[in-house]
Amino acid sequence: MPWPVGKRWVYSVTYDEGCAALLDHVVPLHQRHDLPGHVALVASQIGVPRNVPGSSFDGLPILTVADLTGLRAGGWGVSCHGLTHAAITPSNAAEEVVRAKAVIEATLGWEVPIFCVPNNNDGYPASRQAAPAAGYRAILTIYDAVNPPDVDPWRLARVPIHSEYPPPFYSAWDPYKRLHQARDLGGWVIDYCHCPLPGRTLHPWKDCTLEQLAERFETVRRVGGEEVWLAEPNAVLDWLCNAPGDRDGW
Repeated sequence: MPWPVGKRWVYSVTYDEGCAALLDHVVPLHQRHDLPGHVALVASQIGVPRNVPGSSFDGLPILTVADLTGLRAGGWGVSCHGLTHAAITPSNAAEEVVRAKAVIEATLGWEVPIFCVPNNNDGYPASRQAAPAAGYRAILTIYDAVNPPDVDPWRLARVPIHSEYPPPFYSAWDPYKRLHQARDLGGWVIDYCHCPLPGRTLHPWKDCTLEQLAERFETVRRVGGEEVWLAEPNAVLDWLCNAPGDRDGW
């Protein structure tokens, strides 16, 4: 068993942007399943309406420091999703990756060791270049894959759990997506979406419904049984960084 306490594989779930509406339905669902969650926060937009023109979530209230402190007490974690959610380039990485870490930590009052690439993976190379010197220990991407036990923490893959995929795919909802693969490989699934709502999505290419999220959690429980570690990404990162062997020094 590659993971702690005799677990065979790991499941985590993340929510980009940190919409305050998560408190209404998503957080209670997590509590029912005893599953800690994780939000990727835009460093300059905590506790204010989201300001990313053109975004499906523009204008939505974002979790406050008090909200996030309460979630943290319940086992949730956070990552930094850039300073303004701009696409990361070599020319803006000093602001969007490096300064963003200082801003989010000053706002929250605790360390934030994970950077989450905003927009798409085009920003990953510049993020990867800037993040280590900024003091991060890992990067969340949107490469769709299972993370193996010897995963490079600077390239953590995330599995999109969305109601539909953009053209030309139109993939149907699949509550089993990558779970059996993770169990067979002893790997780590990190799901991501944004703000699941009852009976609908703000954008089907970016989210699942609340009912689909509930089905996903039930499927994780059924497939995983006692073999799955339901863990928050920062907790998994801590274990990886402190595990014996060639992980030493990460």
